[in-house]
Amino acid sequence: MNIDIILTHEAIDLRKIRGKICVVIDTLRATSTIITAVNSGCSEIIPASSITEALRLKENILYNEYLLGGEIEGQHIQNFHLGNSPLEYYNGHLRGNGLIFSTTNGTRTLQKVRKARSVVVCALLNATAVVKWLASQSKDILICCAGTRGNYSLEDFLTAGCIVSGLTQRKIICTTTDIAYTAACFYRHNKLLAGNPLSFASLLKRTINGKRLLEAGFEEDIIYCGQQDILSVLPFYKNGTIKAFANLR
Repeated sequence: MNIDIILTHEAIDLRKIRGKICVVIDTLRATSTIITAVNSGCSEIIPASSITEALRLKENILYNEYLLGGEIEGQHIQNFHLGNSPLEYYNGHLRGNGLIFSTTNGTRTLQKVRKARSVVVCALLNATAVVKWLASQSKDILICCAGTRGNYSLEDFLTAGCIVSGLTQRKIICTTTDIAYTAACFYRHNKLLAGNPLSFASLLKRTINGKRLLEAGFEEDIIYCGQQDILSVLPFYKNGTIKAFANLR
């Protein structure tokens, strides 16, 4: 098993994902929101790469009862039912309902890796559940961070490091690229500062995306997304749709 990290969705090489397990991360906030929605009973999430695609899917008779959710450059999309705050998806109003979801970076990342062997959706919220599942596999792992506007995002790097650290601590026979090793070291350093239960909110608030969310009044989102292992749901992306695989607790 080899573990590698890609820092932005723009850097994903479609030729190198075939046969691999891809872990998609967009901690602030797309994958945190997807995980929360699935954990709250959302029956199915259809990722769309743009508003236009989301609206086109909504017109399909298969999806015309689905809710529309997401954001564009951090802003709520006009006529969408929901935004990209995971706290909007935390209660039970999504139970049994489908969702068409479009974000600036996260859903584009998912669509780019759709031809991988398996695609699992990850954030700090469900990191250990993802590690447990990955540890039972024997394929190379490519951790795909969404990034922001072509630049890497520190919160995604932290989450990727959490995955690498979790796998290597399980004494699985694996190799790590230099960047994967660096991410694990970064995570372990910040874990010592996070406290117990693990909360990385103070670090996330200092990131570029964290500062942007603070300015927009989404401090509670940062606090929520900074919590590690409060959920154990495993959302998988397969055949154009995200559904829960299992709950390990």
